[in-house]
Order: sequence, then structure tokens, then C-alpha cells
Amino acid sequence: MISIRKIEALFVKDMKSVFYNLFIIVGLLLMPAIAFVNIQVNDYIDKGIIHMLLQMNILFNAATIICVMIAEEKEKQTLNVLSAATVSGLDFLISKLAVTIVLVSAVNIILYYILGLQDMFEMRPFILLTIAVLMPAATIGGIVGIACKTQSAASAAVSPLALVFIFLPAIITDGFFAENIMGFLFTEQFYYGLQAIYTGESLLPPLRIIGMNFLIPFIIFCLYYKKKGLTG
Repeated sequence: MISIRKIEALFVKDMKSVFYNLFIIVGLLLMPAIAFVNIQVNDYIDKGIIHMLLQMNILFNAATIICVMIAEEKEKQTLNVLSAATVSGLDFLISKLAVTIVLVSAVNIILYYILGLQDMFEMRPFILLTIAVLMPAATIGGIVGIACKTQSAASAAVSPLALVFIFLPAIITDGFFAENIMGFLFTEQFYYGLQAIYTGESLLPPLRIIGMNFLIPFIIFCLYYKKKGLTG
């Protein structure tokens, strides 16, 4: 059973701890800084660069924030208190997802205005797509965070994983995987979602596939939590 009271308490605690974590803060500021420099240097930014900046923010930060938050709690042994308070895996994951959604969406809104995307994408579907895509990325990061014992181990594990997801389309351009599977990954569906917003088409088809992408790591996270606990 979900406990709103426990989720709220965890959310407040996590939001406070995030602003004391230099690794997370630098990651959040990096994409807006890169976008701002590009705008100052170039009169026109290619759509491919815009897509990469947005995707880097969503996938890299979503996976990294939740992963490092969990590993930090394990390192400081604050998870023992949560276990004693009978915090469920669902409460734990929802609170971490809420923090990640707030932070990553805020940065994407900043990128939205820095890059001047008002003429390309409507704000509301753009934010909806942002939230949808970051959820599977964040949940995968959560699984890595529970598996790692320290922040350094977590950041070393999740950063290459996030980069693989981001640059996978460039690495694998042909073959069975590229032709039959890659198009159904949430990373690719983010691109299709942006295209749908740009052309005024329905966002529902990519959102459905992204939702399926979220379901698998969500189940894995809950099962892993149930088997190992927060300190496992």
C-alpha cells in the first residue's frame, strides 16, 4: 500500500540532500551551460544538437540523480532507518522519481527557453514527453543505485550506461537489433515524440511504447527491493 505521508517525508528529505550534492548540481547545470554557449557562438542550432542536448539532460540526469541519491543513502547508512520505518519499495521509488521529475523537468524548461523552442514545440506536450521518457531512465538508474554500495561506484556505473543509451543509435545503424528492436526503445521514442509535437500529430503512440519501457525496469526494481531490501 502506498503511504502518501512517507512519500512526502522522503521527497522533502531528498530535495534538501540534492542541493548538497556537487555531482548532481554540476550535472543539472551542464546542459543549460552548453546550450547557452552554443547560442552565443552560433546564430542557428541544428535540430540534431537540440535533440542531443534534451536527450542528454533527460537520460543522463534522470538516471544519475536517482542512482547517486540511493547510493549516497547507502553510503551514509540512512537506508537502515528507512528499512526500520517499513518504507515500501513503491514509496521509495515514487519519492525518488518525484524528485527526479521536478529537477530534470525544470532543467528542460530552461533549455526550452534558452534554445528558443517555443516555435517548434508546445510547452505542455513537451513537458509530458519529458516526464514520460525520464521515468524508465530514472528507474534503471534506481536499479543501479541499489546494486552499488558507494556514490563513486554508482556514478562510475550509471554514467557509461546512460551514454550507451544516448549514443546507441549512432553505434548500431544496421542489423536485426537496429531494424526490429531499437525503434521500440524509449530513447528512440523520445525522438518520435518530438517529431509528433512538431508536426501536430498525436503523442499517444510514443507514450504507449515509453510506458511499456517503464513497466519492465519498474517490475525489476520492485522485485529487487523485495528480495534484497534497501541495504541489500
